[in-house]
Amino acid sequence: MALAAISLPRANTEGLRRALPDTLASLTAEVAGIIGDPGVSEEDIVRALGRGLYAAAGAARLPDLATRARISLEPGQADAALPADLMHGPVSAFLLPAGGRVRLAPDLAALRRLWPHDSPGRVRFGAVAGGRLHVRPVPREGVGIEIDYYRLPQPLAGAGDKPEGLPPHLAGPLLVAFACRELFERLEEGADGNKVQTLAFGRRYEALLAELAALYGPQQTEPVDVPSANDPYGFGGDWP
Repeated sequence: MALAAISLPRANTEGLRRALPDTLASLTAEVAGIIGDPGVSEEDIVRALGRGLYAAAGAARLPDLATRARISLEPGQADAALPADLMHGPVSAFLLPAGGRVRLAPDLAALRRLWPHDSPGRVRFGAVAGGRLHVRPVPREGVGIEIDYYRLPQPLAGAGDKPEGLPPHLAGPLLVAFACRELFERLEEGADGNKVQTLAFGRRYEALLAELAALYGPQQTEPVDVPSANDPYGFGGDWP
C-alpha cells in the first residue's frame, strides 16, 4: 500500500497560476496538466467538468439562468409537468391572461390546507411535487400559468463551449477544482487513507463554492411565499 501511495501523480500546481481557462478545451487541458496521469482520459475529464457545472448551478441561483415558461391546464386538470430544464423554482407564478398571482405553497399538504375544497374555480394556489405543478382550485376552464424559474446550464460539449451562468472569475477555478477532486479521489483510492490531493482540491472547491453562494445566494427551499399575521392564508392583494 505504501508503494501505491508513492507512485501517485503529483499535482501540477503551476497550472493554477496560469491564465484562467474559460473553454472546455482549455479547462480539459488544465485538468490534464494538473492530474498528470495518462490513465485519465479526456472523456473522464470532460464528464467531471460537466458534473462540476451542474453541481455549481445547483448550489446557487445564477441570474443568467433565470427564465420563464408557460404551463397549460385543461378544464378539470389538477397538475401539469414542469419544464424539463428546471433547476430551481418555480419562484413565482401568474395566471394568464388576467395576470393574477398564483400563490406557491411549500408542499402538497400545505396546498390542501390552503384549499381543502373539491369545487373547481379560478386557480389561486400551486405547489411543486414529483416534477409537476399542482394547482387549487382545479380550473373550471382551460388556463395558462406563467412561471419564473432557473434552468439547467447548457452542457459542455464542444471544444469552444464555456461554462454557462458562472461568473468568469470563478468558472474556471471552480470547475477545475471539482474535476481534480473527483479524479484524484479515484487515483488515490487505496492510498491508506492519505488522499492528499483529493483533500487539497476538495478544500479549494468548497471555498470557491462558498464564494459563489455568497455572490448569488444559496439554494432556498421552495416556495418564497410566507403568510403573514395580516394575511394568514396567503391570499394577497389580488384576492377578490
